[in-house]
Amino acid sequence: MTLEELYVAYRNVLLKKLIAFSRDAHAAEDAVQQAYLSALAHDRLADFSDEAAKAWLYVTARNALIDEKRKMARRIMLDPDIEIPLEEPDKDDMLFLRELLEKLPQDHKQIVSLRYLSGLDSAAIGRILGIPSATVRTRLRAALAKLRNETNLPNNVR
Repeated sequence: MTLEELYVAYRNVLLKKLIAFSRDAHAAEDAVQQAYLSALAHDRLADFSDEAAKAWLYVTARNALIDEKRKMARRIMLDPDIEIPLEEPDKDDMLFLRELLEKLPQDHKQIVSLRYLSGLDSAAIGRILGIPSATVRTRLRAALAKLRNETNLPNNVR
């Protein structure tokens, strides 16, 4: 079967299974599409039997769905009542920030600055500093814990 024939034959079956698995129709549709794109990009299904191709598509789609759910779980949801200022911070805020940063060791200061002033994620910071992203997250957590202990920084700052 060609990929187009597999799509026609198995798309709805895969979609129903993934909706039942995730209880999220949109995420299931995205995962099925991702599986077919993956098959198209790698031309993996040419040598498979129909049942093996169906199984490969299901496992690939389910893995894409799980990966996306894990990504979403890691994202921090902002409180809708929090107002985020769009203008530049005033001089008092910058002085306060400098005072806070001075309380941190140099490696933590760099990470906090890159994260909160430049808006970079841990992977980007890790690439810049030449360290693993897990180390970036650990140092960021340690820096925020130190600042919380020394100031009245709220616990919900991440």
